[in-house]
Amino acid sequence: MKYMFISDIHGKVELLEKCMKIFEDEKADKLIILGDTSSSTDNIVNREIANILNSNKNKIEVIRGNCDTYDFENMLDFPMFDMDNLYLDKIIITITHGHYYNCYELPSNCGEIFIQGHTHIPILKKQNDKILANPGSIGRPRGVDLRCYIIVDNEKISLKTLEGKDVKTLSII
Repeated sequence: MKYMFISDIHGKVELLEKCMKIFEDEKADKLIILGDTSSSTDNIVNREIANILNSNKNKIEVIRGNCDTYDFENMLDFPMFDMDNLYLDKIIITITHGHYYNCYELPSNCGEIFIQGHTHIPILKKQNDKILANPGSIGRPRGVDLRCYIIVDNEKISLKTLEGKDVKTLSII
């Protein structure tokens, strides 16, 4: 299984479309969006985003962010979640947006890998016995001018720019 993670799109349709192309190029099995997918004010943009997501609903999971509205959620043909656990062989990947749980306050059922969004700052680090990651923000990066995504496969977790440059990779075996 190969997962791709993006976060904090904030209604940037063209960047979501670019990420869908990267998802296909990476040959990932599932795209996980870690929240703040929609525009909080523009329902025309939200409908465009919902259409893209709905047409790929069998390959996508969307986590609810603190800026995602109920109106946007109701446009989707599939449910959003606050938190989830994904499985990669014997490794558990815990995912959430980051406004309830984050790398400073992990949930009690946290897996070996914890991936969040929310801060708009990309990170990939090993701390104690956990790998902590955040792809940053596709729509509004902070701290650094990097628009990044994360790829997790059976051997490694990688933080990459939308242009395909490797920022950092950690082994997970």
